[in-house]
Amino acid sequence: MTPWQLGPDRLTQRLQSVVLARRWHWLILLLWMVPLLLVDFFDLDHQSLMAHDEGLYARRARVIVDTGDWIHPWETPQHKTPGPYWLVALFIQLLGRHEVAVRLPSVLASIGCIWLTYAIGRRLLTPTAALLGAMSLGVAPLWLQYSRLATPDVVFTGLILLAVWLLLGADAQPSSRSLSRLPAYYRWLWFGAGATLGLTVLFRSALAAVPLACLLPYLLLSGRHHLKQWSFYLGGLVGLLPTAIWLWLCWRRYDMAVINALINFPVSQGLTTDRAKSPLFYLFNLGVNDFPWVFFALAAVVLLLVPLVRRSTVKVSSEAGSKVSYLGRPQVSLLLFYPVFYLGLLSFASTKLPHYAIPTYPFLALLAGYAMDRLVHPEVSFGAEAGPRSGLPVTLKRLLGLVNGLLLVLGLVLLVAAGLAMATQVLPSTSDIRPYVPIAIALGLAWLVAGLLWFKGWFKGQPQQGRLMVWLICLLLGHWLSLVVAWGTAELGNINPEMKALLIRQDIQPILQTEVVDFSPGLNSKRSTLLRFYTPNPGQKLSNLESVAPQDYLWIEAGELSSLPKSHQVLGQIQQTHLVKILPE
Repeated sequence: MTPWQLGPDRLTQRLQSVVLARRWHWLILLLWMVPLLLVDFFDLDHQSLMAHDEGLYARRARVIVDTGDWIHPWETPQHKTPGPYWLVALFIQLLGRHEVAVRLPSVLASIGCIWLTYAIGRRLLTPTAALLGAMSLGVAPLWLQYSRLATPDVVFTGLILLAVWLLLGADAQPSSRSLSRLPAYYRWLWFGAGATLGLTVLFRSALAAVPLACLLPYLLLSGRHHLKQWSFYLGGLVGLLPTAIWLWLCWRRYDMAVINALINFPVSQGLTTDRAKSPLFYLFNLGVNDFPWVFFALAAVVLLLVPLVRRSTVKVSSEAGSKVSYLGRPQVSLLLFYPVFYLGLLSFASTKLPHYAIPTYPFLALLAGYAMDRLVHPEVSFGAEAGPRSGLPVTLKRLLGLVNGLLLVLGLVLLVAAGLAMATQVLPSTSDIRPYVPIAIALGLAWLVAGLLWFKGWFKGQPQQGRLMVWLICLLLGHWLSLVVAWGTAELGNINPEMKALLIRQDIQPILQTEVVDFSPGLNSKRSTLLRFYTPNPGQKLSNLESVAPQDYLWIEAGELSSLPKSHQVLGQIQQTHLVKILPE
C-alpha cells in the first residue's frame, strides 16, 4: 500500500493522529470555523438582515453614527443598555453601512467562543474532549445561525466564557507562594473576571443577571476563594462603570424615565403571555437545534449524576492541594449545574425564544465532548473512577446500534427525497424544496456513511478506540459539510431577498442614493425597521398623507395607496410595501 492509499488502518491512524496533535488544536478549530462563518458572507448582493432582531440593532446603531450622539440619540428613553449598539456602530464607522459590518462582530465573537470553549475544556477535561466539544459547538445549527447574525447573543456568551476562563486560571494557583510575582498575576485574573462579568450588563441589561446566578453553584461549591478576593469585586465595579456613566448621562436628560424603561421592559417580557410556551420548550428546541450533540450532552449528564445517585463519598485532591467533594469539582458545579440552572431559569419565564438559550451551548458542547471522549476512552473519568474495560457494555452497544440504524434510515430518507425533488414533482412544494437539495444530499450521505461504517465489515479487526473515533469524526465532518453547503447554496444569510433585490436594482439605486425617502404612517413595522437602515437618505415618518408634495418619494403600504391625495408612480414593491414617487400636478 502506498502512503496515499487510505485503507481502514491508515485512515484510522491519520484521524487519531490529527485529534491527538494537541499543539495544532487551535489551528484545527480556526480552519473548522472559517468556512462555516465566511462562506458566502461577503456577497452583499445576496445578504439581507432579519427584521427582528437584526434590523433593530442595525437601525439603532445607524442612528448613533448619523447623529454622532453615542449616549442617547433616540427620541424616547431606550429600554436596553447600549453595548450592542455601540459595537455595531463602531463597525459601521470602520467598514461602512452594510451587512458585513453589522454581522462581523458576531463572527469574530464566535471564533473567540470556540477557542474559549476549547481552553475551558482543556482545564476541566482532556484535550480530546475539549477538541470534540468545541467542534460540535461549531456545527450546532442555532449557534452557527446566530454567529452570523447582528445580535448580541454570541458576544454576550463570549464575555461569560472569558470570565469563566479567567476564574479557572485563578483556580490553577500553586499551593506554594514562593514566587513573589504570582499573587499579583492571579489578582489580575480575578480583576479581569469581575470586569468581564460587569460588562455583560452593558450588553444584555437585566438578562445579565441570569449567568451571574447560574455561576453561583461554581462560586459557592468550587470557588469560594474567588468570593474572598477584593480584586474580583473591584473588577466588577470597573466593568459596570460604562453602564453607570451612560445611565447618569441619560438620567440628566430624561430623569427617571430611562430607569423606568430599563426596569419595565424585562418585567413586561417576563409576564407577557403572548409567547408563552411549554416549560419543556427549551428541551425540545435543543433536540432540533443541537441535534445530535445534545444527546451526547444528555449522556454526559447521566455519567455525572451516577456518582451522586450512588452517594459517592470519594475525595480527591484539587490542583491547589485541598480536598474537595464530588459536587465541588468544577466539572460538576460548572459544566453540569450552569446549563441546567440556566435552562431552568429560562423555563420559568413566560416569554421563551430559542436564542435565549445560546449562552448554554458551549457548556452543552463540553458535556458532549466529555461523553464522546468517554465513548472512545471509557477508562477516563473524574467521577466514580472507571477502570479499564475491554469493550463497550452490551447496553451501550445496543444503543449505538439503534442510533446508527436511525442514522441509516434518516440518511436514506434524505437522499430519496433529494432525488425526488430533483427529478420529479411528486413532493409538495417541490419548487420551494429544490434549493435545499444539496443540503439534504450532504447530510444524508454523512448519516448513511456513518451508519454503514458501523454495521458493515469495514471496521473488522480495528481497535475499538479507532472505530469509535472514526465514527465520531465522520459525524462531525458530515454535519460540517452539510452546513457549509447550506450557507453556500441556500442563501441563508439573505433573510429578506425581495427587499435586497429591489434595493440593488439599477433603476432604483440612483434614486435612493440621491433622493430623500419618507415613510408613510401605516408602514409595516418590520419592513420599516429594515428600510430605515437600508435607505441611504431616510426622511421622516409622516403623521398623515396630506403633507406629501410633488416630486416626493415615499415608502408606503398597499392599503394606503388609495388614500394618497396626489397622483403617484409605483417604482418598486416589497411584498405589500411600495416605493412611490408623487407626480407633479
